[in-house]
Amino acid sequence: MGQDKLSDRQRDIIALIETEGAQYIEQLAQRYDLTTQTIRRDINSLCDLGFARRFHGGVDLPIQLRNLSVNARAALHSAAKQDIAEQVAAAIPPGSTIFMGIGSTVQFVAKALRDHDKLRVVTNNIDVALTLSDTPQIEVHLTGGLMRHNDRDVVGPDTLDYFEKFYASHAIFGAGALDLEKGILDYSYSEAQLTQKLMSNARLTFLAADASKWTREASVRVARLDSITHFFTDKLPSDGKAAGVLAEAGIHVAICGSETE
Repeated sequence: MGQDKLSDRQRDIIALIETEGAQYIEQLAQRYDLTTQTIRRDINSLCDLGFARRFHGGVDLPIQLRNLSVNARAALHSAAKQDIAEQVAAAIPPGSTIFMGIGSTVQFVAKALRDHDKLRVVTNNIDVALTLSDTPQIEVHLTGGLMRHNDRDVVGPDTLDYFEKFYASHAIFGAGALDLEKGILDYSYSEAQLTQKLMSNARLTFLAADASKWTREASVRVARLDSITHFFTDKLPSDGKAAGVLAEAGIHVAICGSETE
């Protein structure tokens, strides 16, 4: 059973763990007005699939699915992210409607867009909204949803529904990890859902990710690499395999800044 086969309640439990931290069986039973046995069955299924881990009396995310805080991520490879952000911003013409998703690299893009004119930005990323809050020439829509304090964004059904109100010319998003076979990966189900929603409602899809993402591990599938139109990065893996796969898929690849950083 994969992500698409989870019940609404199981998805809700995952979202609660991701946004509020560890959950306890007794509290979940009260929340859903169900027996503890029913909740345990839900939790057992989630754990068997690798979406959660049990502890005595409750459930939490698997340790390997915890990403660094967004502030910590922003400090990593910041020069590469700045170079990527500048080229992404240069590819956005005036009058565009842009989806801006989760991630520290997307924050850098927001800074690079501050001098642009006549843009409409729709985002669930709180730092993106704050960065653009004093730019009157840019119309900013901040989605509703449940706030994730560690990531400074909002997620959940309300967030996904809000993005459905628009069709964007460009969707800009990051990735937790990249893999030639598995594609774009992220750390949580809610992050994957969000990026999938952005991609499905935009004409051009801009993946902005530095080279470190090829060496990271994340377990939630987002999309195949050949589903994006543009890839902005500081460099590609030196073995040449990624360059070949991306070229064969017809993806526009922009190498941003010096490859010898």
